[in-house]
Amino acid sequence: MIRWKRPRDTRGIVRLVRSELVPVSPWHHPRDGRLYDEVSRRLRKGGTLVAARSGSSEPFGFVHLVVQDQTLFIDLLAVDSAYQNRHWGRDLMRRAEEYGLAEGCRRAMLYVDEDNGKAQRFYMRLGYSAVRHLEALKCYQMEKPLFRWSGEWL
Repeated sequence: MIRWKRPRDTRGIVRLVRSELVPVSPWHHPRDGRLYDEVSRRLRKGGTLVAARSGSSEPFGFVHLVVQDQTLFIDLLAVDSAYQNRHWGRDLMRRAEEYGLAEGCRRAMLYVDEDNGKAQRFYMRLGYSAVRHLEALKCYQMEKPLFRWSGEWL
């Protein structure tokens, strides 16, 4: 199931950041309690959707998002490796984009590490395109226009 984050989900989200995001990041990240504090601080801005087996179980995936003007910013996305290739990442992104549309967003934007080809291919399959390379951040900015599909051809 996909649901909005609850306060008790923070520990599971930090575990996912530590196991799935930190190892592929080109940056040095704080350890232990400092990582928990940094992730908690980021989660206080915006909203977070989690994938979990039930309403009370620990998340095995999450997407953190922030709406800025008419842009949906995807800040963090991670799915436990045991649950990857089962469409959880795609479903989390779809729900995040639906939320952005409901909030009036016209585009979605994210940053992906320049050496993370797997993530780049994932986002391209979802319709995102690299719009620029940010050398100082060692990442690509990727964007996708958001629009509602009416189901009718013009």
